[in-house]
Amino acid sequence: MDDLPEGTRLAVQCIRCGGWLVSAESVTARLGPVCARHSRADARRAATEIPLFDLPQEAY
Repeated sequence: MDDLPEGTRLAVQCIRCGGWLVSAESVTARLGPVCARHSRADARRAATEIPLFDLPQEAY
């Protein structure tokens, strides 16, 4: 990003919501801070959910 003309900023769209990102960390990750928090929560939730039909046999 150092080779941009003076007075310009690099901006990319968030891969989750499509919002414009301008901070260096967000541009690198292509994910805004709120969307990153939501993505981490979704991943935790998916890791702890037990699908209805995949219950262990001892649960019957």
